[in-house]
Amino acid sequence: MEARDCRQALMDGMFPTPFPATVMLSLNLPGTEKTGERAERLFQWGEKALLGVLKTSGVVRGCDDLGPFGIYRTRLPSTQVKRLGISLESMHPAGRLLDLDIYDHAGRPVSRAGLNIAPRTCLICPEPALACIHARRHQSEELMLRARRIIDAL
Repeated sequence: MEARDCRQALMDGMFPTPFPATVMLSLNLPGTEKTGERAERLFQWGEKALLGVLKTSGVVRGCDDLGPFGIYRTRLPSTQVKRLGISLESMHPAGRLLDLDIYDHAGRPVSRAGLNIAPRTCLICPEPALACIHARRHQSEELMLRARRIIDAL
């Protein structure tokens, strides 16, 4: 909880901004293993892919109990950046383990629902991820094993 609050305080201090979009890249890993060699490898892969599609500035990088994270600013419109982020999350199985949060110039999050885009699917099955989480359809070990296999294949 403390790491989440610290990240939120960091983000709150960055708005408003003249940049149309701010991106927070973090990891969406199941279980308690949020840091370490696998997490760093996944983050580096995600950061390289993100920087390959965005021209960014104002990079902030850090690592806390939730794992590595980075904050990037771009002159692209926030809705365009959200669509690029969703493409990045969808282009490779490892993209499913990234969390790309996009904010407009005032710090308002840009959501999939706001763009009429379906929610993320589960790591294991094609159902919406939140539905599986709430129904506890999959065991934690199964989710962690799947994530490890995806990262190990990078």
